[in-house]
Amino acid sequence: MARKNKKNSKINQRIRKYFDDDPFDVGIERVESKTLSELFATLGIYDIEHNKTLMVKTLRMIWSEAESSMRQDILNFFESDGRVYKSDRPKKELVFDREDKINALLEELDVSQEEAVRLREAYLHVRSKKITIEKMESSLRHIRFEMKKEKLERELEGLFDLDDCFEFNASLKYELYEQHFHKILTLKTKPYSYEYLETTDFDAIVQKIGQDKVATVQQKQESIDSFLASLKYPHAYLSTKEILDALRASPPKSKVSYPLISQKLLKKIVKSKIDAEGVELHEEEVLIHVNEQLSLPYSEQKISYKLELHVELEGLLEEIWNAKRFNFDAILAEVKKEHEDEFLLTLDALVKECEEYAQLLHFSQEELHARVYGYLFELLGQSLNITPKMHRKITRRFLHSIHDELIKKQREALLARTIRDFKNLFPIARSMQRKLILHIGPTNSGKTYEAMQHLKEADTGYYLAPLRLLALEGYETLKAEGIESSLITGEEQILDDEATHISSTIEMMNYEVDVDVCVIDEVQMIDDRDRGWAWANAIIGAPAKEVIMTGSPNVKEAIVALAEYLGEELEIREFERKNPLELLEKPTHPKEVEAGTAIIAFSRKDVLRLKQNFSKDFEVSVVYGNLSPEVRREEARRFREGETQILVATDAIAMGMNLPIKTVLFSKAEKFDGIIQRNLFPSEVQQIAGRAGRYGLHENGYVGALHGDALHVVRKNFNKPAKEIKVPFKVMANLEHIKLVSTILEENSLEEILRFFIKNMVFDGPFYAASLDDMLEASRIVDSYDLDIATKYHLACAPLTLKSAYIISTYERYINALEKKEPVYYHAPKLTGSYAQTSEELLRAEDMVKEISLYLWLSYRFNDYFVDENKARAYRGVLNKYIEETLRQTQLNQSCKLCGTVLPVNSKYSICQKCFKKNYVHKRGHRRLPR
Repeated sequence: MARKNKKNSKINQRIRKYFDDDPFDVGIERVESKTLSELFATLGIYDIEHNKTLMVKTLRMIWSEAESSMRQDILNFFESDGRVYKSDRPKKELVFDREDKINALLEELDVSQEEAVRLREAYLHVRSKKITIEKMESSLRHIRFEMKKEKLERELEGLFDLDDCFEFNASLKYELYEQHFHKILTLKTKPYSYEYLETTDFDAIVQKIGQDKVATVQQKQESIDSFLASLKYPHAYLSTKEILDALRASPPKSKVSYPLISQKLLKKIVKSKIDAEGVELHEEEVLIHVNEQLSLPYSEQKISYKLELHVELEGLLEEIWNAKRFNFDAILAEVKKEHEDEFLLTLDALVKECEEYAQLLHFSQEELHARVYGYLFELLGQSLNITPKMHRKITRRFLHSIHDELIKKQREALLARTIRDFKNLFPIARSMQRKLILHIGPTNSGKTYEAMQHLKEADTGYYLAPLRLLALEGYETLKAEGIESSLITGEEQILDDEATHISSTIEMMNYEVDVDVCVIDEVQMIDDRDRGWAWANAIIGAPAKEVIMTGSPNVKEAIVALAEYLGEELEIREFERKNPLELLEKPTHPKEVEAGTAIIAFSRKDVLRLKQNFSKDFEVSVVYGNLSPEVRREEARRFREGETQILVATDAIAMGMNLPIKTVLFSKAEKFDGIIQRNLFPSEVQQIAGRAGRYGLHENGYVGALHGDALHVVRKNFNKPAKEIKVPFKVMANLEHIKLVSTILEENSLEEILRFFIKNMVFDGPFYAASLDDMLEASRIVDSYDLDIATKYHLACAPLTLKSAYIISTYERYINALEKKEPVYYHAPKLTGSYAQTSEELLRAEDMVKEISLYLWLSYRFNDYFVDENKARAYRGVLNKYIEETLRQTQLNQSCKLCGTVLPVNSKYSICQKCFKKNYVHKRGHRRLPR
């Protein structure tokens, strides 16, 4: 403790000269704030608020409580600064009384003149009342001790350091590589105690320290000789000249025991061992700068940074001088791991905090990290240190960036709560005491007939059909009974102001018109991938006292579940087929086909091919989906009235077409369902087969196939129970729902609204959002135009054939005119001849009819702009007649796939002679003609 007090006393005395002889606590007040900040940085204290009052207070506390090493560091700082912080206060008034008291006390002490001067200096700035004889006696002992040490230093030619070791210069001899030279080195003896120096006789101390100096020099010389003798030749790292230069240039006084090497040479040696960008030599360490890379979590990015290796200079010099095979790999790996682990830990904390802020947005880890990295890279530079200030700045920027998304997500949550219980989106239906009635049975069982009879007897009613053709038939049936009716389809509306009944396609149902009875036909379509939502919406929302649904038996359990969800009464009536249906035992050869047969195919191409084949022996009607309803109806009429004997059709006849078919023959038993090519399901086989043997026309119906493999699939599925339709059902937003979403989300992109409905909506009932692929594709087109959300919705619901470039081009022309608020005219195309000669010409005519359907559909919604409704309707009749005449032809020719020229009848090749010569005949020979 005495030794510690002694050191502190020395430092206290030495620092006073920088404060105009004031003590530290007084003088520190006069130091500028900037200098105080530099002092804290030198002391390694960075977390201090740079307020002068606080800094002064903290330094006073450090000075009073710190070890002597900390006081020494403070003293070193002011010694390097060199400035004296003088006081502005007047001192003369204070000195007079103080000097009188000092002089009076000095007279009581036995002191020399020099001792008196030093005592007077020691107490010159001490307040008078604090000056006592006891304090002066204590100070006198200390002064005499210091004077004794000063005399010893003069006598022995050296200095006492802070530890009271005696430091002196000595000449040491170096003999190496036949060279001899002396070098002055600063050496120090072992420390001497305060008691020894104070109490021991002066001459004895001189003799003792003199002996210690000789012993220290001798010991150092032996150490040098031993070191020089240990040097190997040739040296692993140093040349002879470099060794000699290092020994000669090494400073007299150093904190390391091995000779120093020049910074240039040290850099060269270090860089031979590690790929370093820079090497810095310091008093006790070597600082090595290395470029490194770190792979970032949840990203393919890497971050480059500078890594600092702090290598102990003493150890490095030992490795070099002793020619050891050192390397930095282990140090680098350890420091790199420690540095990166610390960075990743702080990064993880930063990302987790951002993740908490963005919980509602459900970011993936990849997206979350990518967003944080975007802000981190701007601030990080080449360091790998996320400071608290950087952390706060990044989180603030992150929060600002997600603000709008959070608001939108909160609105989405509000919207989800608003429309989660889907049945409540149909308020009129919910306000009525509805009764649900389900008619189930196979085809030809009279289930739809019974429902229609009930509809005719009602005061008001709605018939919802799956097809425009069936809606038209329903309308005509009602009109034939003398019932005032209206027809509403996507492209045609026949409105009667006195109408009590409406026949409509199911998508066109008006949920605002309440009726007594609503008939929903072909209710098993609720399971359809693309249109099933229309049946679900209609069953839930039909505003009718009685809702009669007709469908196949496999829909029963699904409707029961739906009725339970709605909490409404359900009556189930089961129907049996009215005439038997027989399965043929063997395939029917085309030559054995009889009149009254329907041949079923599953593509337009196959229908036209079969029509061509059977036209050799029969008059043939054709029905397929690409034909307009008018043409399909005309083809069905021709078959019904006996103008044709054979019907070649796709499964379009499976839905409600009443035809005098005796036998149904499958040409194939597989179809492409829009995703894959697959065998027919039992429900499809039974629905199509059921069209054979209409009650009242044929006693029995027969089902078979043209080929054995098709008959095998038909036989396997003919009596097999159809797959039960299960919940959940697809549902879709109507215009009012779309407007609600648009308002709450403040979103005008129809695609975004639809995607929200599809992906984010969770319903309380047995529902999920329909996929609406076609509508989404249409929404991408309409979103590129400046239109309101209602207009976009109507346009996206329009009947489109997305695979037809002709239709899409027309569609975009119509939208462009709507955006500009210009009238849209119908331009009638020119036809060559009274019928198509090729399949391609027929397809083009079919697309022209679809163009008219699109025009008429839009004219009912935008009648101010689509001004050629009558012209389009008239020309539809022309095109339908053209197509009908084409279908009456025995066969269609092929056209050249390169130039479009009509090929000869029964041509075996797919290109014309001209194209063959142009593209396939060469000077050196011929290529095989493509078939």
